Amino acid sequence: MIHKKMAYRNSSGNTLRYVFRGDGHEHDVKDCVHLIHTQGLSPNPIRRDEKGRVVEIDTDPMEQEFDYLADKNQRSENRFAHYVISLPHGEKLSHEQWKKAAKKYMRAMGYGLDTKWTAALHDEKDHQHIHIVACRVQNNPQAMERSEARKNGGKGNKPQPYRLVDDANDHARGMEVMRELENEFGLSVTPSPDTTWGADLSRQEFEGTIRNFGKTGESQAPWKTRIIARLSKAVEKSQGKTFSEFLDNVRAVGVEPLVTLNDKGFPTGISYSMEGRSAAGAKLKSTRLTFSALTGMKYDRETNLMKPTGKKSEGIKYEQERDISACIKTTPGARSDGSRPEAGGPRSTVEKAEGRRIDKESSTTKINSKTQGAPLSKSAVMSMNSKSGIDELLTLSNVLTDLAIHKSHSRKMARLQWGEHYDI
Repeated sequence: MIHKKMAYRNSSGNTLRYVFRGDGHEHDVKDCVHLIHTQGLSPNPIRRDEKGRVVEIDTDPMEQEFDYLADKNQRSENRFAHYVISLPHGEKLSHEQWKKAAKKYMRAMGYGLDTKWTAALHDEKDHQHIHIVACRVQNNPQAMERSEARKNGGKGNKPQPYRLVDDANDHARGMEVMRELENEFGLSVTPSPDTTWGADLSRQEFEGTIRNFGKTGESQAPWKTRIIARLSKAVEKSQGKTFSEFLDNVRAVGVEPLVTLNDKGFPTGISYSMEGRSAAGAKLKSTRLTFSALTGMKYDRETNLMKPTGKKSEGIKYEQERDISACIKTTPGARSDGSRPEAGGPRSTVEKAEGRRIDKESSTTKINSKTQGAPLSKSAVMSMNSKSGIDELLTLSNVLTDLAIHKSHSRKMARLQWGEHYDI
């Protein structure tokens, strides 16, 4: 059982029509949508004939009711929330069970009796899930009375604002409810969603994940989400330990770290590679996966030393003398003992000439930063005069891209370790 908070909206109309009528939905929902519960006064927007067939779906009364309350708060544009709760392949709940689940979930998310929300079931074959549309503005009649008193010349107290439901830590609260509901209704247990480590998904990514989850019972999250999930385990295991141990723990979860060093030999950043793709810690999660976020340390140019940032970190301890060798070993081409394959002696003239030729070809290769690490398109594959299979081409594309990205870094690290005049 998984839950997801979609993007906030300023009004309810489009979301209500999407949920109940399927407007903008990838497939027709009219024959599988059912009202589960509404905390409000509006009637059921779904009207059926005597045979249970849908005759009309009118969300206008509900939209008017929800937006009327939302308009009490003019300070925020995030007045409406949209949540989705989904079951794995083949599992089902009754309408009454879904109602109980929705109420329990919304209580945990902070929606009391002073809020308005509605839940609709999409009873698709082998893939049940509910959509919840909620007005985050909390109804506060007392605030209205005080406001009216002041308007009428009374001495009423200062008007109180119509506040929004607090969404702090709502992801974790929702996940806790998912585990409780799985146990209560005898559902299969979904691996703890803290594996996303706070990484949010786009609506398209999430709906794709939901579809896969419904078909197979397994959720293959996007690459960014999966690598963050692995790195979260490495970070949590490394808190209070050395940076060298952290690098080992990163490798242990199937991710290859790459520490960026400046020309003085001090770390300035870190990136991570998995499944032929790589990304900087700042791109994955800048608040937790950058070098400074991990260690609380930052290179200071004036003193040529590592200095504390004074900001919250993951508590991983970095010391230059102790950890620099482990950082250098993350350089592409370095062996486990820190040596390079060609470090046994001077290279021949032929080898150097070949190296210069490869460098020249690499320097003239144009790389599209928007598609780095992405698989080749079908048209690109068809245009290549190669007898290799498509899978091999895709792998080769990613490998070549990574090599191009790390080329200058490799040269810098080699010269740092073996001298400025070391010829690679």
